[in-house]
Amino acid sequence: MLEGDTQRVNGGRPVGLRLLALLATRTLGEVFNRYVSLYAGGTLPVDHSTSPGISVVVPSWNGRPLLQKFLPSVVESVAAFQAATSLPAEIVIADDHSNDDSARWLGEHYPSIRFETASSRRGFSPTVNRGVRAAKYSWVFVLNNDVALEPNTLCPLIAHFSDPSVFGVVGQVYDAATGILIGGGQYGEFRRGFLGVHKRYFVSEREPPTGVAYLTFWGNGCSTIYDREKFLAIGGFEELFAPYGWEDVEIGIKAWKQGFPTIYEPRSAIWHARSATIGSRFSRQRVRAVYERNRLWAHWMHLDTAEQFMKHAGVLLLKLGFDPLVLRWDTWSSFLQAMREVPHIGTRRKELLAQRRLLLTEVFERIDQQANRPEVRAYSDETAPVRPCPHRY
Repeated sequence: MLEGDTQRVNGGRPVGLRLLALLATRTLGEVFNRYVSLYAGGTLPVDHSTSPGISVVVPSWNGRPLLQKFLPSVVESVAAFQAATSLPAEIVIADDHSNDDSARWLGEHYPSIRFETASSRRGFSPTVNRGVRAAKYSWVFVLNNDVALEPNTLCPLIAHFSDPSVFGVVGQVYDAATGILIGGGQYGEFRRGFLGVHKRYFVSEREPPTGVAYLTFWGNGCSTIYDREKFLAIGGFEELFAPYGWEDVEIGIKAWKQGFPTIYEPRSAIWHARSATIGSRFSRQRVRAVYERNRLWAHWMHLDTAEQFMKHAGVLLLKLGFDPLVLRWDTWSSFLQAMREVPHIGTRRKELLAQRRLLLTEVFERIDQQANRPEVRAYSDETAPVRPCPHRY
């Protein structure tokens, strides 16, 4: 049982049971209205003085072996971008209080790369936000330390920022080990009480017509390039979501609902060694519980209508009742963790509602409209193309 689960309020029932009873008898919207604070928080400061160029921000924690393996391809891609565009670029390692020899190794092999460390370990979202704030240039490429690029990865991504409304751009992501496509464009939907965010499509990198901007619901956290000013203005990654999980989906939703789309660019190839950091250091049960907690928070911040909240609450109650029968306790663990932050989530929701320009259904419709284009293909294990990583790992 989690610490604090048995805390009692005014001598009454345990907090967890009391909140569950409240959830069972009222919609989630009413729960938020009860707990929402009366003041609005601020967003991160925005620096309007940044000049055109790319800052590659690499969050890292005890990542020297991964940096040694994957960073050379990033350095090569950045150099190719500078040669092709004559624009400035930099690489910033946003370190999350590592205790390995990352700083020493970088100083010996890549002294021009900035190493920004923290005084304490805080997780993925705060680390990325700190790196973006430290970045010098107008576009920030948030790149995991287990990602490889090729020389011409960056230029097609940058081209989309000629549209001033664009928030972010994501490329064609392949598995570094198998070469199988694992990330393309993402559809969005609301069904069975939850947002569906993993229905994908792709366009062959050899087929995209010139000048087409393919819309995607969100850009993955391992390799998306953002407009720095917009990223900071809307609050960056939600730091409550630390140490990891759903921060990339949430910021995509947040930007879309304020009128800033994310674009999928199939001509930019990227290779990702999946779970090289999280999967190797945390148990599957812990990872699942944290992801589920953050998924709940994203829903509670962004669902638009009372009908959506009622459907979500109904399905969630069924999961809370059924999962223990099959000895799955992570749903309860996630729910109890999530409920502790309802006041903060309510405040954040109030801020986001004041900034909303689009409903989720309107965003879904805009992305779905491109599904009938002849070059757009539904993603599946059978249709996924293969492109082997050009680097040997």
